[in-house]
Amino acid sequence: MRKKGFVYGSILLVIVNFIIQIINFTYDVMLSKFLGAEAMGLFQMAMSILMIFLIISTVGIPTAVSRLVAEQNSRKDQYAIEKILKVALLLTLSLSIIFSLIIILFRENIALRVFRDEKMVLALYLLIPAIVVISISSILRGYYYGLKLIMIPSISQIIEHVTRFIIILAFLYYICPIEPIYGAFIAIAGITVGEVFDLIWLIFMLKPWKRKSIYFKSNKIHTSSIVRQILPIALPIGVSTLLNVILRFINSILIPRNLMKIGYTNSEAVATFGRITGMAMPLIMLPFIVTSAMVINLVPNLSEQMALKNYRNVRNNIIFSIKITLMAAMPLTGLYIFFSEPLGFFLYGDLKVAQFINIMAYGTLFMALQHTFSGILNGLNRHIIVTLNRLSGMIIQVLAIYYLVGNPQFGINGFFIGFLLAGIVTFILDIMTIRRVIKLKINYIDIFFKPLMATTIMVLVIYNVVKLFCGYNSNNIFSFLFSLVIGTLAYTIVLYTTKAIPKSSFKKLIRG
Repeated sequence: MRKKGFVYGSILLVIVNFIIQIINFTYDVMLSKFLGAEAMGLFQMAMSILMIFLIISTVGIPTAVSRLVAEQNSRKDQYAIEKILKVALLLTLSLSIIFSLIIILFRENIALRVFRDEKMVLALYLLIPAIVVISISSILRGYYYGLKLIMIPSISQIIEHVTRFIIILAFLYYICPIEPIYGAFIAIAGITVGEVFDLIWLIFMLKPWKRKSIYFKSNKIHTSSIVRQILPIALPIGVSTLLNVILRFINSILIPRNLMKIGYTNSEAVATFGRITGMAMPLIMLPFIVTSAMVINLVPNLSEQMALKNYRNVRNNIIFSIKITLMAAMPLTGLYIFFSEPLGFFLYGDLKVAQFINIMAYGTLFMALQHTFSGILNGLNRHIIVTLNRLSGMIIQVLAIYYLVGNPQFGINGFFIGFLLAGIVTFILDIMTIRRVIKLKINYIDIFFKPLMATTIMVLVIYNVVKLFCGYNSNNIFSFLFSLVIGTLAYTIVLYTTKAIPKSSFKKLIRG
C-alpha cells in the first residue's frame, strides 16, 4: 500500500468511525441522564464481565480470520475462504456456549462477589445472548475485512448503534423514572438489541457477494489444519486484548470495594465508579475516533512495507500517524482541562463529573498515543513487546488502586494517580521500543508545537467568546456550543496557516 493509499484509507475510516463514535457518545450521555450514576456503575460492571467472556470466546480469532481470508482471497480460492469462515464460526460459537454455561452455573457467586447484589443475577442472564451474538458478528466482520469489503462491517456497526439508540432511549423515555437496578437491566439488554440488527445485516450481505464472486475450488483443507493456522495468530492478540479487559474488570471490583472501606456507602461507591467509567472516560476516549481508524490501516501497511524493506514509507507512515494523533488529542486535552466544568454541567448536569474530567484530561494525550503506538508496534511485528508494555502499565494502575484508593488520604485520587502513571510509563516504553526498531527523524515544530500553538489559540478564543456573550460562568448552553464551533474553526485555521495541514490536502482528497 502506498503512502497515498494509506492516508486516504485512514481518512475514510476516520469518517466512518466519527459517525459511529458520535452516535455512541450521544447514547452514553443520554443513557446516563435517564439512569443516573448508580445505574451506570452497575452497567459498567456488567460490561466488564461481558468483555472478559467475549475476549476469551473470540481470543483474537476475528483478526486471524481477516488475515487468512485475505491470503486465500489473493489466490482466488473460494473453497478455502468458506472453510475458514465455517471453522472460525464453529470454534467461536462453541467457546461462547461454554462460557454462557459457566455464567449460568456460577451466576449467584458472580452476582454476590462482583455486584454484591443477588438481584443482578438477571443481568448475567441478559449477558448470555450478547456473548453469542457478538462473537458471531465479530467473525463475520473479520471475514469482510479479509475480502476488503470494508463498507459492509462499517454499515453494520452504524445499524447496531442507531437501532440501540432509538429503541432503548425511546423505551426509557416512556418508563422513566426507574430504579437504578432495573435501568441497568435495560441498558444491558440494549447491547443484544443493537447486535441482533448488526448480525442480520452481516448475514444478509453474505449471499449477494458470493454470487458476484468467480473463484475456483481448491483441494479440500482439513479443519485441524485451519485451526492450526488460526491459533498462532489469534492467541497473542487475544492475550493483549484480554489484559485491557482484565484491568477494566479489576477496576469494577476494587474501586467500589476500596471506596466502601473508607466510608462510602455501596450506592455512593458504585455512583463514583459510574461517573469515572460511564461519564468521564467516554470523553477521554474521543481521540480513539481517529486512532482506531489509523490502527486498522497501520498494521497491514507497516507489515507489508517492512517485508519489502521499504523503510522510507515505514518512517513516513509512522510520523504521519503520530502527527494526526497529536492533532486530534491536543485540542481535546485543552478543552477538558480548561472547560471541564461547563462540559460536566451541560453533558451530565453533574459537577462531580467535571472534576473527574479535569483530572483525567492530562491522560488523554498519553492514551491516544498509546493506542497509535500499539498499531505501529504490531505492524513492526513486535506483538509480545506491546503486551509486555501494557502489562507494565496495568500493574502500576492496579497497585495504585489496591493501595491508594482504600487509603483515606487518597481515596478516589488514588485511581487518578494510577491512571496517569500507567499512561506515562506505557508511553515511554513504547517510544523506546519504536526507536530501537527503526530510526525516526521527527520535526518537533511541525508535529508538536504547531498543534500546541493552535490548541492555545483555540482555548483563548473559546474563553473570550463565552465571556463576550454571557460571562464564563454562564449556564447558557447555546453560547458555549457556539464558542466551541468558533474555537474549532480557529484551531483548524491555525493548523492550515502554519502548514501543519498541507494546503493541497483538500484538493488531493477530492481528486483521490
